[in-house]
Amino acid sequence: MLVRELEPRFRGIEDAIEGLNEFRGHLVGRVRITALRDAARLLLAPKLPAFLAAFPEIEVEIAVDDKFIDMVAEGFDAGIRYGGTVPEGMIASRLSDSLEWIIVGSPGYLRDHGHPGHPEDLASHKCIRIRLGTDRIYEWEFEHQGKRLAIDVPGTIILDDSELSIRMAEAGVGLFYCLKARVDAQLSSGSLVAVLPEWISPGPGFHAYYSSHRQVPSALRAFLDHLRG
Repeated sequence: MLVRELEPRFRGIEDAIEGLNEFRGHLVGRVRITALRDAARLLLAPKLPAFLAAFPEIEVEIAVDDKFIDMVAEGFDAGIRYGGTVPEGMIASRLSDSLEWIIVGSPGYLRDHGHPGHPEDLASHKCIRIRLGTDRIYEWEFEHQGKRLAIDVPGTIILDDSELSIRMAEAGVGLFYCLKARVDAQLSSGSLVAVLPEWISPGPGFHAYYSSHRQVPSALRAFLDHLRG
């Protein structure tokens, strides 16, 4: 009961302090973000330096973790995840275009084990399985000519980190399912090869999400606008 009584009062204090930005010639504030590792590498890393240069008086803290957390309870202003995985009750805001997901394998692995001709052929392959932030094992998703499949692939290794998984795929441990943008360099160098390219699966882009119960601070709004730009 005490929390319910005090929360709107504290929110009013926050809003009043936020209102001071209207009287300044520049933005001042703090932004605390929780973000997926892939989002940190593909979205934040290229754009963060320019934001820090443009808004030198905004303090930015980013926690990189694929695990689902209670963003509000942990004191974060916003989170960044794939569209479609934003928690219920949150406002979602798109930050990027759709993302392409592909399967990759090393030339050595494909030489020894052959190329699968269909997603169902993955049942006879070694795959690097993916542990999601929800602690669930991910079923690889495919789409081709309007047909969609989700395959629970076999494999003796389960990882929750894309970087380590990509290195294992390069080492010939097995096939891996990932964002195409994460392996563009490896595809160009030939250390990895696209598998089942006609079954490339498009997915929602990165989305920011934040509480619907509070006003969006000016610093956070500026940060999200910069990421969309």
